[in-house]
Amino acid sequence: GAFIPEMLHPNVKELRNNYTKIIGTKKFKKTFEQLLKDYVGRPTPLFYASNLSKEFNTNIYLKREDLCHTGAHKINNTIGQVLVAQQLGKKRIIAETGAGQHGVATATVCALMGLECIVFMGEKDIKRQAPNVARMKMLGATVVPATSGSKTLKDATNEAIRDWINHPDDTHYIIGSVVGPHPYPDMVAKFQSVISKEIKKQLKKVTGNELPTHVIACVGGGSNAAGAFYHFINESTVQLV
Repeated sequence: GAFIPEMLHPNVKELRNNYTKIIGTKKFKKTFEQLLKDYVGRPTPLFYASNLSKEFNTNIYLKREDLCHTGAHKINNTIGQVLVAQQLGKKRIIAETGAGQHGVATATVCALMGLECIVFMGEKDIKRQAPNVARMKMLGATVVPATSGSKTLKDATNEAIRDWINHPDDTHYIIGSVVGPHPYPDMVAKFQSVISKEIKKQLKKVTGNELPTHVIACVGGGSNAAGAFYHFINESTVQLV
């Protein structure tokens, strides 16, 4: 399932052969959980939306991922991947970004860990998302415009892949969504699964039942839906929307 340039296979193979071992260690789990709690601000609240509930005659709860540090769920994944990169001896982090939230999350964690950060972003997106570009630069990241093609996310991803091919030894590429060659879809989903893990515990506390009837999540790059659905995917009584 790895439809990638031949020169990229060694990079992906290194990650595939090591990431499950790394995330399974006590050291990784302890550090990851501590950062999610004390730095990101987890668990995020499960808010009862009373007005929406009245309008639709049901009980609707909102998982407030917008209250994470940096303002989005993206940081759950970037913290996990940076910790993996450190265990692999990588000192340089690259990422692609569209709207800029993944870029901000990557730049934030790199600043925390003292790592070099390069974010590739479409030239058009740089103009449209100026506030997030300013945040990335303020955090010490280098924002590189993608000037080919449509000058948007797809082209930023292509530029990031080219960079990773040229810097296999010291660089880790943080993909922000459940896309790309294995192990990225599996890895990103695992790091975002904290969302649904918390939902089950919080629902149990407030309703007495950890399973909702429906879980609704927005899909853009996809990691939000992956995290929200992760611990409900095999529950036949839960409808995923």
